[in-house]
Amino acid sequence: MRKQRRRESAGSWIQSGAKVTIKTYAKRYGVDRYTAYEDLIAIGFALPSSAERWSRRPPVRPNREPDTHANDDWTVIDGRWYFVAGYTPNGVPYGIFEDE
Repeated sequence: MRKQRRRESAGSWIQSGAKVTIKTYAKRYGVDRYTAYEDLIAIGFALPSSAERWSRRPPVRPNREPDTHANDDWTVIDGRWYFVAGYTPNGVPYGIFEDE
């Protein structure tokens, strides 16, 4: 659902007398709580001061850099670190994923 339609629907939902919180809004419209806060503020819904924690998204944490493993035996396969323990006679690597 697009933002404008979602906000219009939320206005009707609020007027119906439903108990509206950031959590119920997020669940009803399938958005995260930061978006729910932004939408509720935009349509003029009064939120308690405890809802302020949803006013700012946390900073984006960058993914791990590929050079974090100093050893050349590590490689990335499908976005996961893989330790190459050796190679088969045909040259196929074998080993284990970091999270296993």
